[in-house]
Amino acid sequence: MEITTIIGIVIAIIIMLLGIRMLLKKPVEAAPSLDASLHIDPDSQTPVIPRHVRSQLAKQDADSTQRIEPSLSANEPAPEKPSAFRKAESTPVEPKAVETPVAAQSSDVTEAKVVATSVATEVADTAIEQKPAETKQENNHLENKDKAAEFSLNSNIEKAEISEFNDESSILDAHLHEQKIVDEESALSSAETIISLHIYPQGRVLSGDKTLKVLLKYGLRYGELACFHRYSEDGSKLLFSVLQMTDTGMEGFDLETLSTQEVKGLAFFLALPHSDVQNAFDTMDSISRLIAREVDGLVYDQNQQEFTPQLREFWRHQAIDYRPGQAT
Repeated sequence: MEITTIIGIVIAIIIMLLGIRMLLKKPVEAAPSLDASLHIDPDSQTPVIPRHVRSQLAKQDADSTQRIEPSLSANEPAPEKPSAFRKAESTPVEPKAVETPVAAQSSDVTEAKVVATSVATEVADTAIEQKPAETKQENNHLENKDKAAEFSLNSNIEKAEISEFNDESSILDAHLHEQKIVDEESALSSAETIISLHIYPQGRVLSGDKTLKVLLKYGLRYGELACFHRYSEDGSKLLFSVLQMTDTGMEGFDLETLSTQEVKGLAFFLALPHSDVQNAFDTMDSISRLIAREVDGLVYDQNQQEFTPQLREFWRHQAIDYRPGQAT
């Protein structure tokens, strides 16, 4: 074993022994002193003398009795030692006996303690009797105050007349005005002509549920004229709309009965003139082909010809080159 290991073990043992010694060492309790401040009873406002102080007082009184010189004359009064719980009095002191027994001092302390306790009890009883009366007065004062406040508030309340709510609302007027502007700016309200594309399923018809799901899937929303509409990304412009094909032509959708109906085909139409015609035509062409693939159908132009790439370019230029007031 190395020397450093041995030295470390020895140092650890010494530290452990010192720690055990400090734990077992009893703290030295300070002897109670008469100079310590007395505890005052908050109820009776009288000093409470601890037991060890009373024993020291009795011991000091005994020592002072033994130190009194016997040469005092009978006419000279013995000096009165001030007590810890009694104030010094300026009145002349009656001549007392030279020797005061310890038992008399103890009886005085006991009598003073009994008197202080009785005084504290009387003060506490008086306070307890006064508290209900004070509480009752405060409650009555608060009730009177609340009643006065209630009467003062009710007297100033004005009743609202029903006629005030029958007037026109500026908020409603503003909303209707904004909606009117949107309707007037809509391509449908100012349409001069349309370019339409038709989708027909091959050898079958579409169910109403299938039609509704596929239209909602590609971002169309049900709106005015019972049509499904596709708007621009920011929702500010109407791009194109969709109707259903029937034996008599194009008709709107009835959402209440659509789930029980059969749809023979879909008609996509672009209203001209249009402020964003190129984007509107390209979006309509793209979504119509996607839906045709979804329902296993074909796309036709408004002349019932299959929508080939050549016809797509033809109708695209027709839409882009259209000008307001142009002859159809």
